[in-house]
Amino acid sequence: MKDEKEMNASQNDEALESSLDKSENYEQEQLNDELEKLAETFRAELKKAKEQGEVKISENEIVDENDNVIPQEELCECCGERRKDKSVSENYAYCTECRELMKHYPINVSSLVVALAVIAVAVFGVMGFVSDFSGYNSAKLAKNADSENKKFSAVEYYVEAASFFEEKDVIPKKLYKESADNIFTTLPQGVRSFNEVAEIIDLAISDFEARLPIYNGYKNLRDQALIMYNSFNAFYAILNNSEYANLDPEDKATIEKVYKEIGDLVGKELTIESMTGETVTVVYDEASVLFSQFMFAYSYNEYEKAYNCLKTLDEIAPGFISMYGYELAIIEIQYGNYKTANELAKRLTLNNAEDSSPYAIYAYSERMKGDLEDSIEQADKGIALDKENSDLYRQKAISLLLQGKNKEALKVIEEGTSYDEYAVMYYTYLVIATEAGDTEKVEEIKKILEEAKVETPEKIQKYLDGELSYKKLFTEGTGDIQ
Repeated sequence: MKDEKEMNASQNDEALESSLDKSENYEQEQLNDELEKLAETFRAELKKAKEQGEVKISENEIVDENDNVIPQEELCECCGERRKDKSVSENYAYCTECRELMKHYPINVSSLVVALAVIAVAVFGVMGFVSDFSGYNSAKLAKNADSENKKFSAVEYYVEAASFFEEKDVIPKKLYKESADNIFTTLPQGVRSFNEVAEIIDLAISDFEARLPIYNGYKNLRDQALIMYNSFNAFYAILNNSEYANLDPEDKATIEKVYKEIGDLVGKELTIESMTGETVTVVYDEASVLFSQFMFAYSYNEYEKAYNCLKTLDEIAPGFISMYGYELAIIEIQYGNYKTANELAKRLTLNNAEDSSPYAIYAYSERMKGDLEDSIEQADKGIALDKENSDLYRQKAISLLLQGKNKEALKVIEEGTSYDEYAVMYYTYLVIATEAGDTEKVEEIKKILEEAKVETPEKIQKYLDGELSYKKLFTEGTGDIQ
């Protein structure tokens, strides 16, 4: 390395000496060419030095194309690369280039013609147009939504703003990062969200930038998401083992073996590809493994094991409340721990004000405490946030049934089933249709369940055999079909 540096220094000295030692007949154009070559050599050496860590850049600074250091707080909130344009205002958040792109966003001519017809319409029309379509406003709406903890809306606006700048060939690093942060916090697509986070960060940061300390936050988020994604994939790989195909719920020895095999992933090594293309050895994520154990144990009626997994997960990784909070709250209700369940629901809301699952928890909890009116009210609040959350309809339908409003309950559960066709919905649908006296619906649901080859829960079988009333089914024990 030392010899290479000395050789490069010698070559640069020779080039400099050659450029200065020119006769009067040496043309200006040739001199300019020489100087440009020298500048190119300097830039190449500077880049190489940065890559090799010879130029130190702190995590709170970035160096621009002119090698000026820019503090993190002065970086444009769109591209994250250039200095904010303070000539606009002291608190302006964007650089000159990003501002120009937003300023020259094309406006539909016909919209302007209509707007100009009446002054009042023009004012509100133009304001509305800018509000709905400019990249600047989308970024502003995203930040406002973030400040109000409306994470789903924030992601939507960040995507809109990022798309605007992408069309202008600008890489909106900060917008990408904020979007990825919110997805990681809320997991709207479940396990797939982790892979989505990694892909977003890969779009935002180049291989060269990934070597700079300023982007450590991006890299850490991306790698953590990738590790968690691979941890869940390892769980699915275990389940896909042919040895465990058609696993009998009564085969407790094999169930215990699989449960332990999943748990043994903790501490084991796996490899991921870093942002610079290198293979990095890491270990499986414990939080992801615990949630995988929960899913497996719960599926095979090992409820105590499932509960312990979630309790441990809540202790070691409370920041992942969106991953496990709803499931843990439901089990707490089934154990009669209504206060604990409601506290979990509150934490879910604090994590994301647009999450509708806390209202399903409240609806279930209030129903079990006997407050059917409040249960229905909580379900309606959740439906106002997300009309496709089927469990909200299920909880509301059960409370309506317990109030004796059988026909209304049937209508609600039917709507909920149109959004999600999982077995619990259909078994609840079966009970409500039976109590509503709709024999045609009853036969239709039974046929669907038979074709799906879903095992009938013990409590439902007792209900069908006349050994358990619907009131006891939905008010005693767990207050549910399982």
